[in-house]
Amino acid sequence: MRCVLATLLLAASTAAAAPARTAQSDPHPGIHHETWVDAAVPAKISLVRIDLTSAEIAVYATKESDRGITTTGFSNRIAAQVAINGDAFAIAGYRPRGLAVGDSTPWTNTADTAQLPLMHLRRVGERTVAVIEPPELVFVPGDLPEGTQGAVSGRPLLVRSGAVESSFDCADPVTLACQRAPRSAVGLSGDGNTMWLATVDGWQSGSIGLTAAELGSFLAGRGAAWAMALDGGSSAAMVLDGALVTSPSDGIERTVANHLGVKYGALPRGELVGLICANSVFNCTRLSGAVVTLDDGRAITTATDGFYDFQNVTPRLACVIVRKTGYKTKKQCQTVDSGIQTYNSVVLEPGMDPPPDASVPDAPRPPDATSPGDGGFVTDGGNPETGPGGGCCDSSGQDPPILLVLLVSWLVFRRGTTRFAELARR
Repeated sequence: MRCVLATLLLAASTAAAAPARTAQSDPHPGIHHETWVDAAVPAKISLVRIDLTSAEIAVYATKESDRGITTTGFSNRIAAQVAINGDAFAIAGYRPRGLAVGDSTPWTNTADTAQLPLMHLRRVGERTVAVIEPPELVFVPGDLPEGTQGAVSGRPLLVRSGAVESSFDCADPVTLACQRAPRSAVGLSGDGNTMWLATVDGWQSGSIGLTAAELGSFLAGRGAAWAMALDGGSSAAMVLDGALVTSPSDGIERTVANHLGVKYGALPRGELVGLICANSVFNCTRLSGAVVTLDDGRAITTATDGFYDFQNVTPRLACVIVRKTGYKTKKQCQTVDSGIQTYNSVVLEPGMDPPPDASVPDAPRPPDATSPGDGGFVTDGGNPETGPGGGCCDSSGQDPPILLVLLVSWLVFRRGTTRFAELARR
């Protein structure tokens, strides 16, 4: 009876909320700020829309050494134009409830769980790629895409594939999902090109807040295909150009574990340098005549000093492929930071490259339309490795040998959900 009553109350409150836009501005190219008010609730929402395709916009998550500061403090520390609070956390040690990554490094003592959605982000070429993963896909840091620079967890998932989640845990004492309260959230468009950051003022006479469903409905109405709640209550805060644009429920900003920040401005390019060594980078035997090819197509042949130097590299995960006769070809990647020199020395082993695989490749899997960017589910109903209707063996219609079936089943069970997440991501 209690659950039925809670569901009825949630449905009634969701239908009642109807925010209207009262102000908007474009403080920076690709960053759009809006204020929304629902006088009937009452509720006030601060919303920022961000163009992730912009070469002049970068998104950051808090690194562990910057934990335990206010959202304004984080904004000032990284010189961000926009900042919002991150995941819920344990006050002792400011440990986020879910997996956290900042400055390309996972936080210690943080982990993803089957109850928490996760947003991860990275720089790819001239743009930011961000993905919100649903809670049932559990990630360890090694499952994240190569080059992931930041990750923030949240709870609950608000929007899935363009639709507001059908139910919320009204008994969750952390999220208070079915009560109107202060909230923060992040959303992404279906094509991954747009990100929304939203903070709702709450527990005040001028704005009591929104339920999780109401905030999900609001973000879906703006175009978000995926959205997740960040920490709410007294943690909820948004900063624009160094100033709070929200009203924390305590009257003052709370120090929190982690944050998301958005910086606008031309990102100075970096430099990727290194030595090409035989067998070991220690006491390096430098190799001349090695061809080092950067992933943007530029190539350098090393001289007797074995040194290569690529300048004007876009800040991102940059990869080089090194080839030299008599040695095995090697690919090695390193995150190039803006405006500094990054070292990426490569060790080659004597030998020959294996012959190319002459086997018939698997049929390509069609892109998954249920998720932003490169995250989400395998939905083709067939073998995830081979595409729609793909089997493990051949198309003759004969049953596969029982030992092969057992082996494949054991491998799938052992790899678990994270393997399917990786398949969906590729």
